[in-house]
Amino acid sequence: MALRIILDTMYVIGIISDKKYLPIAQAIDDGKIDSMVSVITITELIKVLGMVDRKKAIKTVSQLKSSKIDIKVLGLPIAEKAGYLRLKYDIPTADSLIGATGIIHKASHILTNDAHFNSIKSLIKPINYSQVLKLIKKL
Repeated sequence: MALRIILDTMYVIGIISDKKYLPIAQAIDDGKIDSMVSVITITELIKVLGMVDRKKAIKTVSQLKSSKIDIKVLGLPIAEKAGYLRLKYDIPTADSLIGATGIIHKASHILTNDAHFNSIKSLIKPINYSQVLKLIKKL
């Protein structure tokens, strides 16, 4: 059974362009990780990477779109859930949309280093790089 994980934006950059994250990328390609991102990640990638290098931003988004990472679009259930997460836990809007996407699409974990996801750990469990590597080894 695959590990169902939503990826926070900064991990997407790593998985696509940094050899350090090759074990995670390989687990995604092998079907050990059923990975997803919120469509808001596209916005964040363009903004964050585009401020430094527009060509890298375009290339990274293109690579994401052609990868096995499932891009989940926003809809009313995600928007509502994100609003409640924002209201109850005071998570920034983009992150509440990412968290809500994972919750609505039944992800068990969110791969992140963002501490504010800790406030919703009863809904979706934050997991970091070393933790996901340990889980991959068990699969």
